[in-house]
Amino acid sequence: MKTFRARITSLFLFLIGCSVLGTGFFLALLLHSSYIDSLSSRLTKESKMIAETIEWHGSESDLASLQQEIKAFGDTLEAHVTLYNLQGKVLGDSTNSKSNTELETEWEQIRSQSNGSEVITIPKSDQLIAAVPVVRDEKKIGIVRISSPLDEVNQSLSQVWLSLAGGLVIAYALAAFASSRVASSVTRPLEEMTQVAVDIAQKRFHRRVKEDGKDEIGRLGRAINRMAHSLQFQMETIRKSERRLTSVIESMESGLLMVNARGRVSIANKSFERQFGAKPNEIVGVPYEEIQTTFDLCSLISRCAQTGTRIREEIHLHHPVERILEASLAPMWVESNGIGVVAVFHDLTAIRRLEQMRKDFVANVSHELRTPITSIRGFSETLLDGAMQDPDTCQEFLKIILEESIRLQRLVGDLLDLSTIESKQMAMNFEQLSIASFLQNITKTLDEQARSKEQTLRVEIKEDFQIRMDPDRLKQIVLNLVSNAIAYTPAGGEIRVQVDQEGSNWILVVSDTGMGIPEEDLGRIFERFYRVDKARSRESGGTGLGLAIVKHLVEEYEGEIKVTSKVGEGTTFTIWFSKE
Repeated sequence: MKTFRARITSLFLFLIGCSVLGTGFFLALLLHSSYIDSLSSRLTKESKMIAETIEWHGSESDLASLQQEIKAFGDTLEAHVTLYNLQGKVLGDSTNSKSNTELETEWEQIRSQSNGSEVITIPKSDQLIAAVPVVRDEKKIGIVRISSPLDEVNQSLSQVWLSLAGGLVIAYALAAFASSRVASSVTRPLEEMTQVAVDIAQKRFHRRVKEDGKDEIGRLGRAINRMAHSLQFQMETIRKSERRLTSVIESMESGLLMVNARGRVSIANKSFERQFGAKPNEIVGVPYEEIQTTFDLCSLISRCAQTGTRIREEIHLHHPVERILEASLAPMWVESNGIGVVAVFHDLTAIRRLEQMRKDFVANVSHELRTPITSIRGFSETLLDGAMQDPDTCQEFLKIILEESIRLQRLVGDLLDLSTIESKQMAMNFEQLSIASFLQNITKTLDEQARSKEQTLRVEIKEDFQIRMDPDRLKQIVLNLVSNAIAYTPAGGEIRVQVDQEGSNWILVVSDTGMGIPEEDLGRIFERFYRVDKARSRESGGTGLGLAIVKHLVEEYEGEIKVTSKVGEGTTFTIWFSKE
């Protein structure tokens, strides 16, 4: 395929070649005609001169003198001169190169072409002939014929032809070079514009056309530059929007799956992978029927695509982890190509767990409150029915009512404390504390309780150090942990409180040699009202909220709590706090 530059150059060369050839042919013909006309004019003038100057008055008495005179004219003029009388007889010839028969034949030609003219010019292929009548006393007495060969003319014309051909070749070469330059100047901007257009098509928008000139090509270049700038701006805007959309999609907590009208997955985010275990890079471009999940997702998508209606269902997943999801599917109309589907999966697991925890909390609170209230009501009614008349019975019942009231008060107090902690409205009064003196003061109040159960309470501190905490909240943490240890440790057991330093943190360890916690219950002991041994817990007067309060207070201090236990050997609670 020829380029535009090659086509323009070829057209220019063709037109220039035709022009040069036509001009050369015209000039050659013009020179040839001009040369012949000039030679004819010269021969005519020379023949007239001979006719007027020859010393002959029609007498043929002295032919030798005429021959000598004619020869002198021929030698002087370097031409073939012949003198004829009116009967065609040759009276003199300058060369004697032709026979009389040939001269007489030429005479017949001169006489047939003269038609009464005084001067005739007879061009032949090899010579040029001019004939002029000899007139004396206004009477024609003969004819002077003069001829000149055309060899010199042809030789001169050949030289002219060579010079003309050389000049035309040079002119053609110069014209070809000029046409190539012109074609290049026209096509170079077009080639540059083509390259810029190719770059734009390949999303390389930085290239620009040189805006030279104010002609049509210059205006086209400026238009392409404006188009490239506009496309670059639009593509940057599209890329920014795409990045924002991708960021939004990838940061969504809800799983997103988009299926196009051909039934292939076009978009899937990270949340979808976490929910269903299907990696986006493996399922994008794959038919949705081939997605491997534990839930029949294919039927939901097919139903939405076939009916063209929105679908909302709650689904349960058991792999990779147990989840409760709300699936919202909506049809996506794609003109005449079909219907795609957009599916969004909201994780309701935490919400459902909170709802269940709320239900359990209400049930547990109701259960915990009902027991002391029932006891108080029952013993009060018994007293009113006459039992108060018996002093011993009355005192025993009132003592039970007091214990249940205290228990009820403690339960309500723990509920209020837990509510305050969870609502982040708890006031913190930070103080600089000496950990040794602080723990010794707390354990004094618990020592008597441990001794009453024949238990040993030990406090182990390698070295004293300063911490910055709210003393009331730290006291609440220690009291709950030690009280629990005392409650669940049999007589003769040991409760140990240890404190140590670890870099910028300090560690509180509360361990006992009690009944221990089964492994299946370790993950739930920090739940509200959760009891490992319900009967033992109620006998000890516990509310079931102590460990929940401890966990929330530790989290409030940005600490970490860990529990290890073995049934029949005891339990150890380890808490890490920052010194600051």
